[in-house]
Amino acid sequence: MKEMGVGQNSPSGVFVFDEFRDNLIIDRYDPVFTQMRGSKLRHMHSENSEDALTWNVFRSLRQIDASLWFGRLAELSFGTHMDVDPRELTVKLWQNVSPPPSLLRFQGDEGESEIDICLETPDLVWFIEAKYKSDISTRTTSNEHRNQVLRNIDVGSYYAGTRRFYFSLLVLEESRSPRGVAAVREYEADYRGFRDSLAHRQDGCANVSGIGLLHWAALASALASCSECATREEEREYARRALEWLRGRGIERDEGHAG
Repeated sequence: MKEMGVGQNSPSGVFVFDEFRDNLIIDRYDPVFTQMRGSKLRHMHSENSEDALTWNVFRSLRQIDASLWFGRLAELSFGTHMDVDPRELTVKLWQNVSPPPSLLRFQGDEGESEIDICLETPDLVWFIEAKYKSDISTRTTSNEHRNQVLRNIDVGSYYAGTRRFYFSLLVLEESRSPRGVAAVREYEADYRGFRDSLAHRQDGCANVSGIGLLHWAALASALASCSECATREEEREYARRALEWLRGRGIERDEGHAG
């Protein structure tokens, strides 16, 4: 948190840490940072960094029995409770995923997509695009109509293969990510909305099983529950620490954020 690190305010008033690790509460020296591109690391110095927020929350959740939070978040995003075996769940951050090969015939190569959060079991894949105080990109360099939500659904559905695929857009407030929220609302209401835009997918993305919104307040709610209900003290401590960090960013638990 801010008081634990050295830094200064930017001209716009945003606090920027001298050392990005002071913006992290867990696994500060993970080897992943030695391979991370410079622009991403520079952004993690900011108190408004989506990546720091994602790291602190989901690396903490990774240390906690998933049966305490996975189904809760699924219900908030999709209105459906999903149980997973915590021994089978993997939580990956910033995984690079290739687009479907069939996309090349329609628009050319767009390169890999970096997925903010990938929750994966032998039966399902759940991609989460995390936004804090920003909105989605509305195009790629090779396709002006391919927004970030559509791209996630396309590459995620293909990546999932025969498994069920889910997508969530994680936002602070809907007013801060209006384009992303609008895309999610359109696609969740009628799957034809994204299928018509993905003509290269002859399978029709048939494995897409849920599209929805999540709010950071819902993550705070899940962490609060874990801090009280986790069996092991160390798991409760992981949850408490992440919850306190969120509160330092003005994010409080809110049961009303039901996606």
